[in-house]
Amino acid sequence: MAREARAGGASATVLAIRVAALLAVLWVATPALAGPVLALDAQARAAVANDEMVVVLAVERDGAQVGPLNDAVLSQLNAAIAEARGVEGVKARLGSVYTQPNYTREGKTQGWRVRGEIVLESTRMAALAQLGARLGERMQLAGVQFRLSSERRQAEEKRLIAEAARAFRARAADAAAAFGFAGYELKELALRSGGNVPGPRPMAAMARGGAEVAAAPLPTEGGDSDVVVGVSGSVELKP
Repeated sequence: MAREARAGGASATVLAIRVAALLAVLWVATPALAGPVLALDAQARAAVANDEMVVVLAVERDGAQVGPLNDAVLSQLNAAIAEARGVEGVKARLGSVYTQPNYTREGKTQGWRVRGEIVLESTRMAALAQLGARLGERMQLAGVQFRLSSERRQAEEKRLIAEAARAFRARAADAAAAFGFAGYELKELALRSGGNVPGPRPMAAMARGGAEVAAAPLPTEGGDSDVVVGVSGSVELKP
């Protein structure tokens, strides 16, 4: 009987140990209940003074033969680019060049028109304005645009990223408190940037009389561009 009692006691002890071990495994393997997940969005915006100017100048020629027209247009464009590259801080490149037929009122082809453009860019806006006015005395002023330089935009976006992140965290904390939770845990985040860029200002072709007329002065007030950085994502509310 004593032996059976001892055997029964040992079995009960082993069973208790197994049950305790099973409960421990279940306690470790069972995750905490997840809280509700909220999708949030926040952004930071700034109006920044444009620091880069773009000037587009054009040349047009009409005539009976395409070859001589192409030569005349390209020669003038190349001369203008060479002159522009002599001004410190000004980038000059060839823009679009195209040829189209001229038509009579009856719809018949009567000669050709060749048009070409050059594009000038600079953060030295006063210098570019003077150059554009000078070249505009013998070329058409097709457009003027102001924008942010890539360096200025990157610097502003870097500043706004921190501001947008603070706004997102504040919004997450406010939402958690509003729903009776103590805090939150970040689950997903996405970053985006953008903003509007002013379009080019079209300029009327300069009228020509019997004598040369001075080119109209170019505008140098560039206005502002909006720079926007947004943060979107989801947070899990924590008790």
